[in-house]
Amino acid sequence: MPTPLKRQIADTLRGQILSGKWSEGTRIKEEALADRFGVSRGPIRDVMLELSKEGLLRALPNRGVSINRLPTRKARRIFLRTRRDLETLALQDGFPHWSPDDLMAREKILRHFRVAAEFGDLSEVIEYDIAFHRSIIESYREENLLVLWLPLMTTMAMPYSRHHDLMESYQEHENILATLKEGDLQQALRLLKSHIQ
Repeated sequence: MPTPLKRQIADTLRGQILSGKWSEGTRIKEEALADRFGVSRGPIRDVMLELSKEGLLRALPNRGVSINRLPTRKARRIFLRTRRDLETLALQDGFPHWSPDDLMAREKILRHFRVAAEFGDLSEVIEYDIAFHRSIIESYREENLLVLWLPLMTTMAMPYSRHHDLMESYQEHENILATLKEGDLQQALRLLKSHIQ
């Protein structure tokens, strides 16, 4: 199966899980998903493995795959602190190497984010929210922080409910990028730390 289609399936399922379409503990069946997306069970199995690594799904022997439990309050505090540290490290060390093309790529993400927020499309808001933060992590070229960061990001976002007004979420991201475009890295770091809650 082409990688873009597999990624599209993963993005769709991730958005539905994070938007609360399924409650924790709901069983996820390969066969039903394969029928829904018109693909064989093999690619669905690959996607489910990917989402399990992200902490969204939980596989138990002889019990199948289900939506993972929400983290405890104590675990959330640990995840939050770790995610904040990873993103601020990535931005602090990566931003000096950003090119004009890098800024334009992030502007493009936020244009899509704004449209999704205006239309109230929660699944797409989640997709572009994650894409924006992922772009910060990926700009840190010294080490592959993505393998540490992605499960933290997705687990903390279960369910995506911090903002009742999706435009408020968009605006916080826009403020971070606007500050970076002005070259004020220290203020952008402050905004990023404040944003990650």
